[in-house]
Amino acid sequence: MGLFSKKQSVLVGVDISSTAVKLLQLSRSGNRFKVEHYAVEPLPLNAVAEKGIVEVEQVGEAIRRAVSRSGTKAKFAAAA
Repeated sequence: MGLFSKKQSVLVGVDISSTAVKLLQLSRSGNRFKVEHYAVEPLPLNAVAEKGIVEVEQVGEAIRRAVSRSGTKAKFAAAA
């Protein structure tokens, strides 16, 4: 099974690092991929430390801002 199922033509990925939340929405057309929406939201210092989320509310708010700024309408995402 690949990244996209037969019914799914859009994939949203969310990456949470120690400095920012990054969101990327891809669409597929044949064998090609296209960036549809993206956003990067900075995180406050120490919101994420040692690969763990310390400030859940602040990270959640950064995710909400990234979704809003990106313009994506997707309902599901994969996180890394």
